[in-house]
Amino acid sequence: MWKVQILLVICSLFWSLDASCPSGWMRHNNACYHFSHDLEDWSSAMNMCHILGGTLVEIETAAENAFLASMAINFNENYWIALSDIQEEGVWVWMETNTPMSQTGYSNWMPGAPDNVKNNENCGTLIGINYDGHWNDWHCSSDTLQYICEKQDTDGVFVG
Repeated sequence: MWKVQILLVICSLFWSLDASCPSGWMRHNNACYHFSHDLEDWSSAMNMCHILGGTLVEIETAAENAFLASMAINFNENYWIALSDIQEEGVWVWMETNTPMSQTGYSNWMPGAPDNVKNNENCGTLIGINYDGHWNDWHCSSDTLQYICEKQDTDGVFVG
């Protein structure tokens, strides 16, 4: 009987690891992430994440950035993130929660960034090509990139 109970606990643990993230989303810690295949400008990327039931990703810790960076590098792509200084030049804000980046205590700008080239770079990107997961400021509407959506995993059952 105890073997069946152990087997049920193990099976429920494996089932809870990613069963609560929708198809096409990847679980990491307590969140689900969607790495898009399509290209959008920054505001359209934000809208697409809302349509998919999430938000454009806000990166709060070095551990979260390391996970996202490893995926971006693996896919060899650059991705939109929810960071912008569109409201006030030089004041970077996580736009989904309206939280100034300075309040989160974490940033990962690539060397020399943000640099606001041609006074027209107001949206944040996670660089998976050549800059190993650093952030860069980029043109919000004149370029299209892939994007990362995020949603909290509230359905997962955690054992132990």
